[in-house]
Amino acid sequence: MSLLSVRMRASLGGKHVSGAERLTEEEFLPRVLCELLRRPGEHDFLKITIDRVEEVIETEPLKVSSFNFGSVEEARRFAVSKLVEAGVPKEVALKGLRLLAQGANPKGGNMRGAVLMDIRSGERLENDPERGVRTVRMDWKGRDRVRKFLLERGFTERTLDALAVATKNVLCGVLAELCWSDDPDYTTGYVASPKTGYVRIHPLKERGDELGGRIYFIESERLEEVVKCLERRAVLLRGLPSS
Repeated sequence: MSLLSVRMRASLGGKHVSGAERLTEEEFLPRVLCELLRRPGEHDFLKITIDRVEEVIETEPLKVSSFNFGSVEEARRFAVSKLVEAGVPKEVALKGLRLLAQGANPKGGNMRGAVLMDIRSGERLENDPERGVRTVRMDWKGRDRVRKFLLERGFTERTLDALAVATKNVLCGVLAELCWSDDPDYTTGYVASPKTGYVRIHPLKERGDELGGRIYFIESERLEEVVKCLERRAVLLRGLPSS
């Protein structure tokens, strides 16, 4: 199957404000480009990259569950418990949570991509601790149908894209993931793993907090293999998410 990988990134004043990934047949490219051009809010820079991919892996999405808590502290304790359930030692899970809470970029603030963390030692593994690693080249087969399915069940467009990222991560060898957005108005995050599925958790931060990001817990001996898959393999999700 030959598809086009379309990736959009937008920023304002040097700060990332929007991004999106699509895999599409060539005949649908104009529609996809129009959708991505309309997606960012206020921005002063927008870049769209298009590559052709010849090999595409199809996979089922992770199962989805959702939990709401009365405070950030309760929600974070629950997130740590799900990471432990996924096989992350508690001290490593706590280290990852603290890293996102304080800003994972060594120079302060957020990273552009995800942190890679050894699941056993908690050691950071990414070559560039400011950039991190990005999960790219994934999308839904029948995207509009899946979007409608999720929206009818109280989820959001963010869930559609985050579930695609989390599913590809697991396929590539990420053993557990912790994520919450750097959007100060969006406080829901998630834990994902082969054992727990995609676990949506609210609220993982206070409203107004601009810190966020992703931690990928992996086995250090598989670092090169995992990064290559995350950045190069094309993955198409098929079917509807189950709970």
